Amino acid sequence: MRKIILGVIMALALLPDTGFGYQRALPPKAEVKKLEVTFNSETINAYYLMIDARTKEEKEADKARGELGGAVIVFFQGHGQRPKDCYNFTELLGVQSKSGIVIVPVCDTPYGKDATFRGDSGKMVILMDIIRYLLNENGISIDGYSPVTKMEIKINGKPVISNPDNIMTKICPVGWSHGGILAREFAHNYPGAATGMAAICSAGYKKWCCTCHLMTRFAWEGLHIGTLTFSRHASEALGAGWGLACGVTGDAARSVPDSFSSCQPSKLGRSCRDIKDCTRYLDDTNAAITDIKKITVIFGRSDTCMDARDYGIKDLDNPSAQDVQKFWETYYPSNVANGSKLTFMILPGMHVGPATNSDVYAEAVLEGIDQIDRENAGLFPAPETKDKN
Repeated sequence: MRKIILGVIMALALLPDTGFGYQRALPPKAEVKKLEVTFNSETINAYYLMIDARTKEEKEADKARGELGGAVIVFFQGHGQRPKDCYNFTELLGVQSKSGIVIVPVCDTPYGKDATFRGDSGKMVILMDIIRYLLNENGISIDGYSPVTKMEIKINGKPVISNPDNIMTKICPVGWSHGGILAREFAHNYPGAATGMAAICSAGYKKWCCTCHLMTRFAWEGLHIGTLTFSRHASEALGAGWGLACGVTGDAARSVPDSFSSCQPSKLGRSCRDIKDCTRYLDDTNAAITDIKKITVIFGRSDTCMDARDYGIKDLDNPSAQDVQKFWETYYPSNVANGSKLTFMILPGMHVGPATNSDVYAEAVLEGIDQIDRENAGLFPAPETKDKN
């Protein structure tokens, strides 16, 4: 009898961890959904993806515990990109993160009456309330959230009012390209709500002489990315380019009726404002994130637009400890001083590295901000793992 019992225990130990450990499966592909946002005397369009990879058992355990198993990952897209662009990357963030939830919010460029909240500064308010709205719909509230303005904001005609019975979570902003600026601004504006931050091929580290300088560099990188059309990454390269074109064109086109309806002709230039915001330089003087204890910065080895060599990294194949330390002391001195976990990496890929090497980038991001779920990491590899560009 003892041998039988021992055999049963050993057999159970060898079974796949699908019930007791809540091992996940890839969720159905999330759909992009639209919201109407009213803020600063204007109404603009917003779009989002929400990936919730949690199993039924996980959801029940989260509810019983009163909090998620980790922070919700909020992914800010690059300039002009739509929520569904780079989907392999965001899906992997969801299924391999501790919380199992990733939100990708996008909105047209805010350009309301009060100039203080135009462009990125307005996005900080709008995108946070979109996140709060989506989480509230799923019985979740953000722990440590505090509004940055008393100005009223409505989602689909109603203000976001969190249910007191909701379970709690923190958030980790992750940004790609222009989204890297948004991620840092988000952590800066909502320090009580954020527990980590990651910036990928990020803007914000260079003092561009003018917008044209950045656009020229970006155009050159676009030609560089175009060479992927003849590789197995053709669909990712074309998708990123098409997403950029659609996103910028859509925002610009919608600014025309908005400018007439609001009697505000300057709105015709709101997409230009969005491009200008890509040139913003951030450091501790204007976007300190002193309270953030985990920061990850990743650059693409072949990215000619956001080139790590511009920021003091001389050897991209083997960055020296001195160069990396100088990078952190230049852009995040308060985090160096307070002993934050700082992770600097250069990974394979061009500016669209998260799209072409999604599995490598997703794992690196989650590892760096301590949000990787070990039971699910590596179970869902993307097909683009051997790219050396």
